[in-house]
Amino acid sequence: MTRVQLSRILSFCGILAPPTMIFFILLAGYLTPGYNHIIDTVSKLSDQASQNPELMTAGFIIYGVLIVGFSYALYLRLRHGFKAHVVWLTLTLYGICMILAGIYQDTPGGNDIPLNPEGIAHNAAIITSCISMLIAMWMFAGSVYKKPSWFGFTWFTIIASFVGLILSIVFAVQSQVPASGLLQRFFYLVLLIWIEIVSIWLFRLTFKPSD
Repeated sequence: MTRVQLSRILSFCGILAPPTMIFFILLAGYLTPGYNHIIDTVSKLSDQASQNPELMTAGFIIYGVLIVGFSYALYLRLRHGFKAHVVWLTLTLYGICMILAGIYQDTPGGNDIPLNPEGIAHNAAIITSCISMLIAMWMFAGSVYKKPSWFGFTWFTIIASFVGLILSIVFAVQSQVPASGLLQRFFYLVLLIWIEIVSIWLFRLTFKPSD
């Protein structure tokens, strides 16, 4: 199998990742009595008090695996330069952290309940995933800046990452923000849209020569 063929196959991982995550969130939310998408965070679907944690746990893990595949497909296309390597490493870290967010369940309850060790591990994975994803987006924007085949993706990525950064900062103080679940979903949606668009374009580029 050639590098181009491998990149073409793995780019499907990126295409599948966003709808897969959305599917699991909606299904797990539907099957969880009393769950509210506006108020409750995604992590509550698989926290230590959840009635059906296995479904969202599987969602986190499958999504993370797909992101790891997508990260390598993107690296195979970008290949050269320090920024391309950072994109690969940080996107891979993002995927691994999402897997860990599924393996380690969040502490049940509100902000007034202290985190236990597993809850700390879950939250550390989520925070690390957000930071690594934003770094990957910034490095990607710099890596494709002068590549004609990625025309427009630099500014698209900068804008998306800026919006994501603002939303993540606001969500970090969610104890003072109403509708924290809805706010978190806006943040996730920005990342998922970026992944979906980049992966679709990446798939198209596998049929064209590299810059």
